[in-house]
Amino acid sequence: MHALSPGQRHRVALAGLMAEPPELLLLDEPANHLSLALALAEELEKALLRNPGTVVLASHDRWLRRRWKGRRLLL
Repeated sequence: MHALSPGQRHRVALAGLMAEPPELLLLDEPANHLSLALALAEELEKALLRNPGTVVLASHDRWLRRRWKGRRLLL
């Protein structure tokens, strides 16, 4: 796994979380940490919406915020 870039390691870790979703998932700026391409951003969005637990997502990403279908708390 050390041959992977930091962004690739983050994607692998997130994929593991989505395979067995936790009851509470805290994500801070996932678009920044994962260097998301549009297709990957859409896959992340779908996976988060399917997550049976609670998702707390903090993001400045306008695309992600505009498309988010979950409940919002704007601070």
